[in-house]
Amino acid sequence: MGKRKTYDKSFKEEAVKLAEETSISRAAESLGIHENTLRNWVQNYRERPDNPFIGSGRKYISNQEAEKAALQKEIKELKRANEILKEALGFFAVSQKK
Repeated sequence: MGKRKTYDKSFKEEAVKLAEETSISRAAESLGIHENTLRNWVQNYRERPDNPFIGSGRKYISNQEAEKAALQKEIKELKRANEILKEALGFFAVSQKK
């Protein structure tokens, strides 16, 4: 299996602009990329103009989903910190009684 080519965000943006100015098939041919690749980029750009070109293997996550995930992570970390503090408080309470 050959190595997949990767294209940076600016190349993809320019390719989409060219496809919109001409056509997907003409733009793909002039850029030397597969027509289906460019068609996917155009579709992604239309569906998610705020973040159309994400890295391979990573699914699209809306800003709301990303914020929810960040908050859930923070809650988990705070719960863990709270458990550590409770254990420390118990340790100090026992050592004060001695």
